[in-house]
Amino acid sequence: MSIIPNPMRCVVIRVEASVDIGLGHLMRCLALAQGLVKCQVRVIFALSNTSLEHCQKRDDWVGEIYLLSSRTAANEQQELKQLCSDEQANWLILDGYQFDFDYRRFLDLKGCRLAMFDDGQLLDAKRQDSKLAMVINWANGADTLAYNRLSPNALHCTGAKYRVLRREFYQVTEIPFEMRTRLIITFGGSDPSELTLPLLQHFEASAIRLPITVITGSGYQQLDELERFLNVSRLSIEHIHDCHKMAEVYQQGRLAVSAAGGSQFELLHCAAPSILVVSAENQLFASEQASKQGWCYVSHAIALAQLRQPQKDAVREAKEQLLEQLVQKTLALWHQPEQLQNMHNKAKDVRQQNGLEHIYTALYPESPNHSPRGKHR
Repeated sequence: MSIIPNPMRCVVIRVEASVDIGLGHLMRCLALAQGLVKCQVRVIFALSNTSLEHCQKRDDWVGEIYLLSSRTAANEQQELKQLCSDEQANWLILDGYQFDFDYRRFLDLKGCRLAMFDDGQLLDAKRQDSKLAMVINWANGADTLAYNRLSPNALHCTGAKYRVLRREFYQVTEIPFEMRTRLIITFGGSDPSELTLPLLQHFEASAIRLPITVITGSGYQQLDELERFLNVSRLSIEHIHDCHKMAEVYQQGRLAVSAAGGSQFELLHCAAPSILVVSAENQLFASEQASKQGWCYVSHAIALAQLRQPQKDAVREAKEQLLEQLVQKTLALWHQPEQLQNMHNKAKDVRQQNGLEHIYTALYPESPNHSPRGKHR
């Protein structure tokens, strides 16, 4: 897509990453930013200091960084308003569950339109928000949800046609399925449910030995314990920490066991048959839609996040059951090559390639490179 440079295009993205919330919000915003920068749009990330280290570790980072100094939501809203005014931003894009109805209600943006990524929080709130000018939800089937009623004034960039991945996924050389040999295990940037090490221990206890690639993110907190396990394990394990070439690794996957967040869209693009582990309610819709496409199965770990002290025994029992189910399902699928090939083929059939063009056109319909269009549903 050839875009004429225009210094008047500027987008501010307000997002966070941390051990508690993971890196998924930041990574999908980075994917969008990479595409927008390629289209000659100036991108400014508004972040707190706790997110900065995750950005600085990336070798594919794009966009400017503005560190917020505010300690309260009210002060932050004022600071964002001033930032958007000073930089003459056209859009402020929010991504995070803390940016709820009340937060958005007190954002007084002059000459700047408000957009948000939604994983269901807008739907769950059941409150109409007339301030939103755009809603982005690129899960398959999101275009059938009640956004028309809840955000009547917004452009609805909903459904798989609006999906954007980091540029590495569009540049990687595809590996034929018959040459894929690895079991990929990844539970996101921080693995908040602490499933990586216990799952490997369950594989260790099984009689089967598979070639495993385990990926841990920059927010993973059990790195020392994992390294000690790997030093004595009989498993054939390749460990990659803070991987910046996920597309290359996913291409090697005969099967993946993965967190069900944004990773699922990357696995789909790489046509990697997968078992998606849902650990939060907001992941459920996208994952169930993905399973209907036939390229993945879904396992549920939501109960682990819901159980708290003094339910330690219940948490332990629920986790053990989940891990045992994951091992059994993985081993069963691994020895069904025709089923894995079928899942791979279905992924290739449904993956999307041109989401950036659709979102860019929605953001800037007046661009001379695109004909103005109506609302994107």
